[in-house]
Amino acid sequence: MQGVSMKEILTLQEVAEYLQLSDKTILKMVKSGEIPCAKIANQWRFSKVMLDDWITAKMEVIPQNDFSRLVEKEFDFIQISRLIDESSILPELKGTTGPQVITELAENAYKNELIANKEEFIKKLLEREQITSTSIGQGIALPHLRKPCGTIVTEPKIVIGKSTEGIDFSSMDGKKTYIFLLLLSDSEVVHLKILSKLSQILSINGNIDKLKKIKEPKEFIKFFIIGEQQINNKE
Repeated sequence: MQGVSMKEILTLQEVAEYLQLSDKTILKMVKSGEIPCAKIANQWRFSKVMLDDWITAKMEVIPQNDFSRLVEKEFDFIQISRLIDESSILPELKGTTGPQVITELAENAYKNELIANKEEFIKKLLEREQITSTSIGQGIALPHLRKPCGTIVTEPKIVIGKSTEGIDFSSMDGKKTYIFLLLLSDSEVVHLKILSKLSQILSINGNIDKLKKIKEPKEFIKFFIIGEQQINNKE
């Protein structure tokens, strides 16, 4: 996996300047989970490439299936727990390298008929990782296509993989990655909503540590159900 250059990591102030918004507005977006970021040593940091992906996604909408259209047009929320099936959870990944993990997650997605073209999907995921790692720090990675594609992905889902020993995934904080949440979507809007909800759940104090301690597939689903309840109680 290619490492992350320091030039690719931006501070909150640099993001504000890049997007031509105020620091206060960016911080508000961070707290609402609207913009992709990671907290490193109590400071918010942003991957420039992931930020560019986010901007592109804001400008492009390509829904392909009924579920995506429903979420886009009629709902301002998406339930993460409903995007996760026990059959799509790998509680102990066999891979010990980034490409091996990507392949293992993709093979699970293909087996569960979530993608139509496994080889093309893996190729695009690896190309995405070569640009910059999707590991956001604190042991969490969110692998995804740079542009959601309806010809490859059949429906919005999340495939979860865990590595007890941890894997070098060129994380923003330089540490090992333990939890991999493979994001599947054929719609830019749905993809953004998934990212936003995940960001909100993971930003709740203590949740990342809880997630990394989970061992059973059912417990992963329960974690996200509780996480969504925590968000709802804060609103």
